[in-house]
Amino acid sequence: MIKNNDINGLKCSSMAVTDICEPCVYGMAGKTPMPDAGGCRVTKRLQLKHSDLGGPMSEPSRGGALYFGTFTDVFSCWTDVVFLQKKGDLLSEYKKWLTKAQLHTGTKIKDLRSDNGSEHVSNTLNALHDGNGTTHQTTVPDTPQQNEVAERLNPVLVGIDRTMMRHKNVDQDLGADAIKTAVYIKNCVTSRALPVGKAPFELWTGNKPNVSHMRVFGSTCWVVLHNSLIDGTFGDKAAKGVFLSYPDGSKAYKVIPGDGKVVKARSFVFAERNVSEVAEVAEELSGDEVVEVETGLRSASDGEAVDADNEDKNENQDDGSDKSADDNEGCGGSQHTLRRSGRARRPPVEYWRPVILFSHKELMTYVQATQGQEWRSGRLP
Repeated sequence: MIKNNDINGLKCSSMAVTDICEPCVYGMAGKTPMPDAGGCRVTKRLQLKHSDLGGPMSEPSRGGALYFGTFTDVFSCWTDVVFLQKKGDLLSEYKKWLTKAQLHTGTKIKDLRSDNGSEHVSNTLNALHDGNGTTHQTTVPDTPQQNEVAERLNPVLVGIDRTMMRHKNVDQDLGADAIKTAVYIKNCVTSRALPVGKAPFELWTGNKPNVSHMRVFGSTCWVVLHNSLIDGTFGDKAAKGVFLSYPDGSKAYKVIPGDGKVVKARSFVFAERNVSEVAEVAEELSGDEVVEVETGLRSASDGEAVDADNEDKNENQDDGSDKSADDNEGCGGSQHTLRRSGRARRPPVEYWRPVILFSHKELMTYVQATQGQEWRSGRLP
């Protein structure tokens, strides 16, 4: 302003700022911007791992777990989850995960990044890092952005957990199974943080994921029982249960039957969309809407059965009117694409189906037919 003479009467002896304005620091100090993370891209598995602890959950799982911990590989975005009854159990679970991950990849973990929670900075855990040659990177207090991979993942898993449980209205004690299923699904789908067309499963294992076996969490299913568990010759061959998750190291499904005992099995019959849901949708339709039924008939607002022959005639009339309209358009000199009827086609009625069409009592003998009023009035069906 002084240099351009924008304001009159403003004078300054020096244009250079040689000292810090302490009142300005007190009044307008701000946090240092976070650096761009794109310059430190890792090139191999276990080069950098992010870890964080989530919980406590409002209700313990069936195994008594209140917390869950995640370990996410930055190179492949592969995530492992462990469940803890208390925060102090993280050390034992970390040892199990560390041995498994290093044997799978054939390399040791280089850097592990976490917050400053007491479960992450214990002396025993620090001694384990030193013996393994791992550098433990901790975040600055009140700066979760330095561990944003894990800090963002845990709320996302809880949101997916909440959505899946609400979809099937399962009990709160199945939250751990829902989180485990959410992590399983996450590892099999692509991500914008990875190369195009790549999933964490492929980058971690070297194989393309196959999701044909996946089922809807919490859906009703029936476990096919072993012959020794069938009660007698005419006993049930299946037991009803609820699908939970995919157990580690087994090509099976984890299900909780009606007796509450969790089982693992391979042969199931799934009902991912219940028949009751279809019935509820039909009840919500208004009276003037048409509902298709299995018998080939439809229910209308007046409650009377409508024969499919009349429907076929109406369709023929509609088709004829469409054809004449198209012919008239063709005579006008301008060519247009033929307009096809958008009416939904209905299959012909199968008259052999045992459908009750009349409310009167069925005539059983010849005498009843000849002596009845219908015979004389000519109104026999």
